Amino acid sequence: MLQWISNSAIDRQKWDACINKCEWGKVYALSWYLDFLTENSWEALILGDYEYLMPVPFRKKLGIKYAYRPNFCQQLGVFSAASNLPKTILNDFLKELASRFRHLHYPFNHSNIFENELQLKLLKRTNLILNLGKPYENIYQLYSGNLKKNLKTAKNAKLFIKENIPTELVISLYKNAWQTLNEIPEHDYSNFKTLVDFAEKQGIAERFGVYKNETLLASCIVLKFKNRLYYPFSSISQEGRKFAATAFLIDSIINRYSNSNNFLDFEGSDIESVKSFYEKFGPEKEYYYQVNKVFPFFNKVSALLKRLNTS
Repeated sequence: MLQWISNSAIDRQKWDACINKCEWGKVYALSWYLDFLTENSWEALILGDYEYLMPVPFRKKLGIKYAYRPNFCQQLGVFSAASNLPKTILNDFLKELASRFRHLHYPFNHSNIFENELQLKLLKRTNLILNLGKPYENIYQLYSGNLKKNLKTAKNAKLFIKENIPTELVISLYKNAWQTLNEIPEHDYSNFKTLVDFAEKQGIAERFGVYKNETLLASCIVLKFKNRLYYPFSSISQEGRKFAATAFLIDSIINRYSNSNNFLDFEGSDIESVKSFYEKFGPEKEYYYQVNKVFPFFNKVSALLKRLNTS
């Protein structure tokens, strides 16, 4: 029988043991990752003694509790210490989630393949992953011609990599590059910084910067969990675009981790320009679904409040 567990009642040790053992376990589903990102505002559906589990981040607005996808948290869904996930169990989790929230935008993971018996709105999303289990030269051969040309531009510009640059520098460059296109609240950046600093102490976070002379042109954070290198946070300056700094940065990471049993997880994207850029590295597609359930009143009042705040 499925149990709905409050945040304070979740056994973190059992929870993380399940995520670690799960073949498709994601870094986003670790208890500390969720604690930092949501400030402990997540609960869980659990079946058995943490044999199957699903984290559910939530917020409250206009007196309505709703499930959502936090920033810097691409995939959640159902995880299990078992080697497979029966569709009947997955559907039970989905039904229970939908029954508890009138409004939700919730991302499942790439291993959650279910029959949509409830006829909920499913948004198919694209992730791109690159197998690093080959020599760098073999991976490089599959790069697009345009990418190889850009890497020559970067080489001629004498770009170089610095490791473990301050998290604040990475976030600052990210804000300058993307904040006007993707407005993220300041406290989400603060929570993510705390998360990255904690992950570094656990030995699973790295921060890279691309420099020309002493000028930072591009940067990223890489999280390492199980056999994946997650690429959740990257940015570039205007000058960096001229010298193909992001291409140089990703190529350097690929070179560093080639011939390993890892996959580079690009974290998307469904934005055509971003997807086409990542595809130049020769990754494969990996799909997952986001379940959307809309409470019309909630959306109407939220839109009205937003107009009032900007008028």
